[in-house]
Amino acid sequence: MMQRYLLPGALVLALFGYWQPWLALPAGALQPNAYELSEWVEFLPGVFTGALPFDRLTFLVPCACLTVLFGLAAARVRRAAPRDWLSALLPDSALGWVLLALAGLSVAAVFPYYPYLLSAYADPEFQAQFFLACIALLAVPLALLLPDEVAGFVQIALAVTGLGFSIWAWWALWPVASELMRVTWPPGWGWFATLLGFGLAAVEGWQRLLTPRLPCTFRREARNEGSPMAK
Repeated sequence: MMQRYLLPGALVLALFGYWQPWLALPAGALQPNAYELSEWVEFLPGVFTGALPFDRLTFLVPCACLTVLFGLAAARVRRAAPRDWLSALLPDSALGWVLLALAGLSVAAVFPYYPYLLSAYADPEFQAQFFLACIALLAVPLALLLPDEVAGFVQIALAVTGLGFSIWAWWALWPVASELMRVTWPPGWGWFATLLGFGLAAVEGWQRLLTPRLPCTFRREARNEGSPMAK
């Protein structure tokens, strides 16, 4: 039973950390989260000229990864195997709907904000961000349709990508921010929460791939008969 909730819990932790401080001054005056940093870095001269190895997308990729991972988690918590592709796209539990709602909230943060959203597809400043959000949005229904074995590999790939971009974003920005503020800018606890969430999601995916699984039809029959093997 705990295995069923490990992935959703890890993703909620990562998303919660994404919106909490990633950089924190001791005085607490400036404690930007990842989304705020995605906008703040655009004002750095080195980002505008391309001299710095990060930009807005660096801080938005983890949120895009969370979007698809929430779709995978919604498929994971199904109580019964779907009968057809349409039923596979619709969660059969309240938890599944909550996870899809969190996927929607995550992808909403990746899209450019209004009014730039209306012309983002043709605006060089927001074009890459717009198409990244579109890809993440379209990937959610595909995540709901993936076979378990394929979903496990995709889960690991997305979790590792989100983890890698989170580490890279902070590590690349930290010396620049510290030099700009002329004070050592320590990492915020939200950054650690995000890393932990992505790390748990990757470990859960790896563990799931290594765990022998019963055939889907046998699991469904066992559940209907109340067999202890289905619990």
